[in-house]
Formats: sequence, C-alpha cells, structure tokens
Amino acid sequence: MNNLSDVLDFADVPYLDEIRSYLPIDATDKEDVNTYLKNVTDSILINYSNEQYQFAYFGLHLLYMTYIYFSVRKISLILPDRYKDAVVFARPYHGQSLDFNNLESTFDYSLVAESELPKIFKIIDLDSGQIGKIDGLVDNRNEMAHANGRFAILNEYAFITAANGILDSMRNIHNRMDSQIRIWFKDFLLRFCKNEIEGYGDNDIDDIIKEQMIQGFNLSVQELLVCNEMSVKSLISKNPEFKDDLNKFKKALREYCEGQAYVD
Repeated sequence: MNNLSDVLDFADVPYLDEIRSYLPIDATDKEDVNTYLKNVTDSILINYSNEQYQFAYFGLHLLYMTYIYFSVRKISLILPDRYKDAVVFARPYHGQSLDFNNLESTFDYSLVAESELPKIFKIIDLDSGQIGKIDGLVDNRNEMAHANGRFAILNEYAFITAANGILDSMRNIHNRMDSQIRIWFKDFLLRFCKNEIEGYGDNDIDDIIKEQMIQGFNLSVQELLVCNEMSVKSLISKNPEFKDDLNKFKKALREYCEGQAYVD
C-alpha cells in the first residue's frame, strides 16, 4: 500500500512540513517511532484533505507531544545532574510507575501529567510564559477531545491559527535547545577525534552521522542543522592537534545535509 504522502503533499497542510522538521529523522527507541510518526502524519493528511480540521489538529498535537518527549529525553542526556534534580518531585499518573532516570522508551513520558512534564524545560531557561503556553495547548486539546457535542476547529482558518500555535511553541523550545545541542555536538566531535566512537573506519563519517547522531541521539532535521551551522574554530583553538579531523567531519556533515536537501 502506498504512503499517503505519495498522493498528498505535506506542503498542502499548513505548517506540517516545518513541524515534522523538529521531529526525529530516523528514531531509535523501544517503540517503533518511525511507523508511529508516519501513521499520525497520514491521519493529518487525510483528515485535512477531507476538511476534518479538528481531527487533523489532534494529529498535529500528537506530533507536538512527541517533540516534547524527545526534547526532555535529550535534556536528560545532556544535563543529567540538573535533570535528576528536576524530576525529584515529578510523579506519574495515579497507579502508574516510572523511573525517570531509567526509561525503557521515550514515550514513557506519556505516563506523566502533560501539565507537569514541561516544567523540566526550566532547566534550559524556557520562560514561564512559554511553559504556560505548553500547558494551554494541552488544556485546549483536552477540552476539544471531550464529547461535548460541538467542534472548535470548523474551518481552515481556525486550523491554521491552532497549528501556528503549536509551531510557535516548538520554535521557542528549539531556540532554547540550540545551545544544548551544541554542547552535545562539541562533546561528540571530541569523542570522534579521540577515536572513542568504535567500529568505524576513517571514511565512515556518513555512517557515523546516520547511526550515532541521527539514530543514536534521535536528532531532527533542525537539530542536525544546528550541528552543521556550528563553527569548530573554538574547538580547534583548544585542541589544535584535532584540526584536520574536525574539519574533515564538518565537511562531511555539510555534504550530508546538502545530499539530503536539508540545506541548499
């Protein structure tokens, strides 16, 4: 069976293409994230094409919460000590159990109240207004999901307005995640230069990008572009012996992004 994306264009749905660019490119997780994202995206495409705008919006909100979960998971890996402090008082839903420091799947965060999880973004200095916006988007979705006999998103204009709210929140979170991704990537580059990423030859940088960055750290297109845009001058200044390897990796990353049409 053909993908709906072969028949319907992502660009036909306002903001969908950009929203997808914040989600993992090729996720590795206990759950089949790639199939999940494909099925959710297909539901958005078919509902939007049939003018079922509220149901299309529900799909966008699923993508949004998936982004929230994967962002929090990355924070836990980049800033583990601050993350551990932040989740000391976090609790899953009644009757559920969750070890925040030993997740089996990124989707385990769905066991936590959606109004509680965004508080972790304080670690990356997301302001209270933006955290409140996440809560507001969750509350609005919950209200629409109740069987109350009416629809809140009845036309394309209402859909565009609601979808823009989701995208604006994702952009703001990403702006705060930018510096964290750079911290992670600097450490990753030094590990590469020190031959600490085992199992690869000198000419296997494309495989390292795909397997260790995109799959291993579940990077999105937007996050990969942060890595691509980051200068290595400061790293070279502090580690001149790694100059050739750093430039080699950055050149390969730029060519990879160009090959995938992530950059012009």
